[in-house]
Amino acid sequence: IVDTLIRDGRVVRPILGISYLESKQARALGIERGVLVLDVPTNSPAYKSGMRGTRRTESGLIEIGDIIVKIEDKKINTEADLFAALESYKPGEVVRVTVNRPDLESPTSKSFILTPVTLSIELRASATIVVPQNTYNR
Repeated sequence: IVDTLIRDGRVVRPILGISYLESKQARALGIERGVLVLDVPTNSPAYKSGMRGTRRTESGLIEIGDIIVKIEDKKINTEADLFAALESYKPGEVVRVTVNRPDLESPTSKSFILTPVTLSIELRASATIVVPQNTYNR
């Protein structure tokens, strides 16, 4: 990271293009492992792969979105695990993301089953400017 900061003045990180619920809050909902996807913007790589976010139904109920449990062969239990796994890749690379997709057991059921689904997602770059370049030329 230091070499990148010196050379480019910024760090470019790979992202899926989602928002997520923090692990502590997800645990309160009964999600013991993985990262619950809250939102998947339509212009994101995750959306293009078919990832589902959490949403409110027309009747006002909450429909739980995908739960990210693996990036390639790395298990994901928390958002820290997700960030650490993504650090192994570069923007533009395609990764296999395994999610547990909640589905109702039946149309009238109040409980759901988790179905593993594997998606291929091309990572996007997220640039964070850290060091201004050539601020002082003396």
